[in-house]
Amino acid sequence: MSKANPKRNLTPDVTISIISSDSLDLLLPCLQSVFASCHGVTVEVFVIDNASLDGTASEVQTRFNEVKVIRRGSRKGFSTNNNQVLRAGRGRYLMLLNDDTQVLDGALDHLVTFMDNTPQAGAAGSLLINPDGSVQSSFAWFPNPFLEAIWPAAAWSRFLCRHDEEPIEVDSICGAALLMRRAALEMVGMLDTSFDPVYSEEVDWCYRARQAGWKIYSLPKSRIVHYGGQTMNHCLPQKYELLLSHKLLYFRKNWGSVSARLYQITLGITTVFKLVCWALLTPFLKNRQDCRGKVLLHWQILKRLPGW
Repeated sequence: MSKANPKRNLTPDVTISIISSDSLDLLLPCLQSVFASCHGVTVEVFVIDNASLDGTASEVQTRFNEVKVIRRGSRKGFSTNNNQVLRAGRGRYLMLLNDDTQVLDGALDHLVTFMDNTPQAGAAGSLLINPDGSVQSSFAWFPNPFLEAIWPAAAWSRFLCRHDEEPIEVDSICGAALLMRRAALEMVGMLDTSFDPVYSEEVDWCYRARQAGWKIYSLPKSRIVHYGGQTMNHCLPQKYELLLSHKLLYFRKNWGSVSARLYQITLGITTVFKLVCWALLTPFLKNRQDCRGKVLLHWQILKRLPGW
């Protein structure tokens, strides 16, 4: 059981929103890491039990008596769930945190210290790492409708991660660990529930923050292990259908119908090209099973392309 915080009745530094959908085995270590990693900051933690069947709510309330649990009778999307916490939270900063993460020592302290010292920063995110210590995509530049269909910004942005400790000004932060300043939230509003159940909502949120004049940073000194994709990676065709359709929604909302159509056309051409290439290469490569899997995946993606 976590220790009671003597400052819990004061305004907390950070309100943390964690959604859990039958992921108790991931959630409990995540919560433990949140409390163990904090030294100078105070936190208010909400767990949204997203209609779980694994006893999430009762187990969390038993082990972590200062965590506030919100029970859902039916599954809701990422934006809808987090918005409830964003409205109820009392923290000076509000943070989205995935349940499949482990917060490393001092990560939240680094975020709060940086934000306190950087008033122009509307949001900041931690550097996401794999369990083996390698770097994940923690941030991205805003997607371009042509380039995004060829090579998504989130895929190549990880190569820009620095291995030093200097903050990096970026366009958007991965929603797995995203901290927003309350003043920025009050200016740009909540997450857009049009993106439910998941994908592109944090890019849209950061885009609105940047349009309002706020800067956004990734902090390499703040490190969080992200296990990633525990649910959606088991249903890849559906995952890509959601991912691509919500990118289309993002372009239509923020760039207009012409940009959205450009994305559709380029994505269709690119997917056909990749499908043909993998099909032609399969007989000549050693790992034919993986190649056939890529052919099948791109065929499934082609059938699910948004707007086609």
